[in-house]
Amino acid sequence: MSFAKTSLQHDSGAGFREMGRGQSAALSGSKARLSVVIPAHNEERVLARCLDALLADAEAGELEIVVVANGCVDRTIEIAKSYGDQVILVESLEASKHAALNAGDEAASVFPRVYLDADITVSTSAIRSVMDEMERTGALAGAPRAVVDLNDSSAVIRSFYRVWCEMPWFTDNLVGSGVYVLSAAGHARLGAFPAITNDDQYVHDLFRSAERVVSRSQQFFVRPPRTMRGLIKRRTRTLLGQREMDRRFGRLPGRAAPISVMELLLRRRVNIIDLLVYGVITKVAAFGAIRKERRGDSSWERDDTSREKQD
Repeated sequence: MSFAKTSLQHDSGAGFREMGRGQSAALSGSKARLSVVIPAHNEERVLARCLDALLADAEAGELEIVVVANGCVDRTIEIAKSYGDQVILVESLEASKHAALNAGDEAASVFPRVYLDADITVSTSAIRSVMDEMERTGALAGAPRAVVDLNDSSAVIRSFYRVWCEMPWFTDNLVGSGVYVLSAAGHARLGAFPAITNDDQYVHDLFRSAERVVSRSQQFFVRPPRTMRGLIKRRTRTLLGQREMDRRFGRLPGRAAPISVMELLLRRRVNIIDLLVYGVITKVAAFGAIRKERRGDSSWERDDTSREKQD
């Protein structure tokens, strides 16, 4: 079965069943250039912003956008439906990001394929530039250049992100942090998304640095937490995901080597205070991750402060 601009709904015990069908590139005989999969769990505050940014400079029929509304109890589904035949809507009662990503893959039909968090805004022109770089270099995975939006952030959060942005994860062909593009060959290596906490880092670490590419001419914004509590929750989730991946998969080929404190200081973009802030927050988050592991707590450490309206 080929998927057009449709609405699908999860039917417990029977996968996803089709609920309706609208006009689409597939029905008219034309072919979209790329698919975009957006997992969305209670994203009423940001989904329209995400979709509007994509569609603003998209050509007619260029995008096959799949929104997978999973476990939503807010207006996420209503907002996705308001875009009519510009969006394939997949509905699931299960609040699960990895299941949503796999459901989006089932509904999508085009490569390259973009995986986009609903709280990220990125233009179609930025995605095109990534596709061009992937074609030019033969890379299997790519992303636009990430820029951390620290406007209105506190001094503590600025200190933390000054260090975070100097880490090899960020500086060495970052693919993740809310958006990445996979070629057909890259997706073949991935296969299905495993049931893990940190899909972004898993995808990043599947590919060696030479197999990833970043479009330096285009960017997208990473919105950091606006509170200390939100930052610790996000960092806890990251560290929990790293521990989980190491336990299940060992050291994946794209995992960056650690960087020394001295090298960070020599770069002159961070100072001792920044490093202390980063270290304390990471230690608190690591303690939280260990406690969650011991309790068998798999609840999602989601930071909603970064989803607040920002002008």
